[in-house]
Amino acid sequence: MSVETLYKVILYPFINESLASLKAMTNLSGTAGEPFMDKVADFRFKGYAVCSEVTGNLNGVIMMHHYPETAISIGNAVCQSMFNEIYQHQEMTDDLRNALAEWGNTIVGRSTDLHSRYSLEYGFSSPYFVEDLSEMDKYLNGVQDVVTVPINIEGVGRYYFNLLIRNVVYREGGIKREESVGIENPHANALTKDSQILLVDDSAMIRKALTRFLHELGYSNVIEANDGSGALEIVKSNPPDFIFMDVVMNKLNGDKALAEIRRLGSNVPIVMLSSVTDQLLVKSCQEQGISGFIFKPIHANNGTEIIARYLKVA
Repeated sequence: MSVETLYKVILYPFINESLASLKAMTNLSGTAGEPFMDKVADFRFKGYAVCSEVTGNLNGVIMMHHYPETAISIGNAVCQSMFNEIYQHQEMTDDLRNALAEWGNTIVGRSTDLHSRYSLEYGFSSPYFVEDLSEMDKYLNGVQDVVTVPINIEGVGRYYFNLLIRNVVYREGGIKREESVGIENPHANALTKDSQILLVDDSAMIRKALTRFLHELGYSNVIEANDGSGALEIVKSNPPDFIFMDVVMNKLNGDKALAEIRRLGSNVPIVMLSSVTDQLLVKSCQEQGISGFIFKPIHANNGTEIIARYLKVA
C-alpha cells in the first residue's frame, strides 16, 4: 500500500485535527511535512508520546510523539492557553503531562469520530501517555511498516505522527474535516449564583479550568468528581443544582453515569463535554435529557463565554 493511501485514509484526520487543535489549544501554528516510510529497524522514539491502539481493518498503533523540549514547550503553551497565565517550565511536570494528555485526548477523540462517520472500520483505544523510553520497544513487536509525518511548529520545533502497522486491510473511502458545534442549552432560566455546581472529568486540568471560568462568572460553590461513579455518589448524598460532565473517563463514562442519574429519578440539569462528536452519542445523551453538549477544546479565550451561555447568564 502506498504512503499516500495510508496517509489519506488513516493518518489524514489525525494530522488535520492535530493542526487545528494545536492552534485552538496553544495559539501555535504548525504545518505538516510530507509523509514517508520509516525503516522499522532504524525507527527510534524521540521521547514523550501519546498513543492509541488501532484495531479492526488495521492492527497497529498510532503515535504522536515529541522530543522532550518540544513536549515541554507544547505543554507550557496548552497550560498558558487554558489558564491565561505564563508557564515556563524547563522540565516535565504533572501539569505538563496533564496538558499533553488532554491535547492528545482531544485530537484522538475528534479524529476517530471522523473515522466512524465514514465507516472505515477502524477502532481506536482511549489515548494514553508514555514517557518511559524503555517501555516503547514493545510497540514495535510485529510491526511491518512505519509511516511518519513530521509536524513543524513555528518558533518551537517539531513533533511526529507515526502509524506503526502490523496488518492493514484497505477500504476505499473519503475523509474530510468537519467543524463541530455544541448543542445549546434549550432552557431559558439563568442559574442562580448560589447554586452548587458539580464538575465531573478525569482530567484535573479540565476541572481546574472549568472552576476558574465559573469563579469568573460569580459561581463559587463548585464541587468535583473524577469519574462517573464519583458523580453518582455525590448525586445520591449531596445533590448538586447543575452538572458539567465529561463523556469518556477512566472508570464509568459520562453517558452511562447520565443514564444512571436519570434512572435514580434525578432531573438535575447536566451539560456533557467531550472531544468525541459522534452524533449517535450526542443523540443518546439528548434522549436522556441533557441541558447541552460542549465539544472540546475549551480554553481561556472562550471558556468563560461558553460556560456563561450554558448557564444562561450571558
